[in-house]
Amino acid sequence: MMAGWRTALLWGAVAVVVAATVVSFVLWGVNGPAYLVDLIAAYCF
Repeated sequence: MMAGWRTALLWGAVAVVVAATVVSFVLWGVNGPAYLVDLIAAYCF
């Protein structure tokens, strides 16, 4: 029973990482690297 939850959690984490990677590449292609740097700076500082 627990193995199913662990598998679902793992797949969910993988999906989030893949989605974040795709979004970052799309933003990089549309606006260039400066946009991502500005976005990270805005959230971190």
